[in-house]
Amino acid sequence: MYEIVAAIVGRAKRHHCTLFHLSPRHDELELVYPFWILRRGAEVTLVDTGFAAEVAAARGLYDYRDPSAALAALGIAPGEVGRIILSHLHYDHFGVPERYPNARFVVQYDDVAYFAGTGRTQAYGKLADPASIDALDGLRRAGRLELVDGDRTLEPGLSVVRVGGHTPGSQVIAIDHGSRPLVLACDASHFYANEATRTPSSMIYHYEDYQRGFATIARLATGGRWFPGHDPAMLDGLAPLGEGLYRCEAT
Repeated sequence: MYEIVAAIVGRAKRHHCTLFHLSPRHDELELVYPFWILRRGAEVTLVDTGFAAEVAAARGLYDYRDPSAALAALGIAPGEVGRIILSHLHYDHFGVPERYPNARFVVQYDDVAYFAGTGRTQAYGKLADPASIDALDGLRRAGRLELVDGDRTLEPGLSVVRVGGHTPGSQVIAIDHGSRPLVLACDASHFYANEATRTPSSMIYHYEDYQRGFATIARLATGGRWFPGHDPAMLDGLAPLGEGLYRCEAT
C-alpha cells in the first residue's frame, strides 16, 4: 500500500466565474496548489511536480513553498523520485522537470502533441510553462518520457484514465488505497462543486470531454473517495503532517 501525501506549494485567489463556467459571480475563491507524493518502500512516485518561485510570482500565487523543501520534510531527495505522473501540462502541474533528474514522466500523448505543437501559438497554450514544454524533447531523447494514449495500468493498484476536457490529454489517477478506491481528479474537477453541478471551469479545451470526465470521476470513486485539483476543502479529509503536508489515511 502507498503512503500518500499532498504537498501544498502555493495558494491563489481567482474569480468565481473563472472556476465555474458562465457563472455571473465575480467574488474570489481561494485555491490551493498541490502535488502528490506516493511512496511505497524506497519507490517514490509523484503526481505532478509543483512549479518554480518565479512562476508563482508571475501568476499571482502566494504562500509559495519550494517542492524540494516539501520532499525534504519527508526525507526524500528529488533524485530519489523514480516516476512522475503528469495529470496535464499546465504550468502549475508541470514545472522545472530538471529538479527530478532520475524520474520517468508519464503523460498523455495528446497533451504533449498540443502544448509542444499548435498550443505554442494559441492563447490556451499559454497556460503551460514554456521552459518546461521546451524540456520535453530532452526527456524524450533520454528515454524518460512515457507517452500514454488512453487508459493504462502502471502497476497493480495504480492506473491513469484519460478524460480530456480541461486539456486534450487530462488524466485522472486511480489508486487502490486500503479497502476503498481513491481518485486524484486533479483539474478534471477543480473543486468538489464542479463535479457535483457538472460545471466545468472556464478553462475548457473540449466541453463534452469535460462532462464525460465528471462521470468518470464519479464512477471510479464509487464506494471510495476522490480529491479535486484546487479545492481547500479537500484538506479536511487529510491528516496534517507539518508545513503544507497532509497525509491521506487508508480506510
